Amino acid sequence: MRSLQWTEEDSIYVPELDQEHQAMFHLTQELRHAVMAGEAAARLEITAQRLSEEVTSHLRHEERLMREAGYPQIDWHERQHGTVRAQIATLADSIRAGEQAAIFESLEAIAKWMKDHTSIADCMAGAYLRNHLRALAH
Repeated sequence: MRSLQWTEEDSIYVPELDQEHQAMFHLTQELRHAVMAGEAAARLEITAQRLSEEVTSHLRHEERLMREAGYPQIDWHERQHGTVRAQIATLADSIRAGEQAAIFESLEAIAKWMKDHTSIADCMAGAYLRNHLRALAH
């Protein structure tokens, strides 16, 4: 499975969003370790719920910042967010059903999405947000 250790290379240089990304990466990695360790379904469900809440909160926050800044690609970016929302719902269903292969497949899809999304879509949005904040400061 893809590594989800957050590094400086994953930064979009918007500190509050970077902190949220780190938390999402950490919770996804924590869930992966719990699955690999054969933790009970109840523990997996609790960790998956924490991940879902963290991701939901982050996406709302990021979308709010983009709207406030007038980010021109917000519709495209929000569609990207819809992808991970669906993947997290699929993960929760797989955990409830006890489908080990589906759990790993969902975790891999989420990990890939997080790395790809932060390195492309969030970097684009981060640059726009930083420029917007600079313009406000002058």
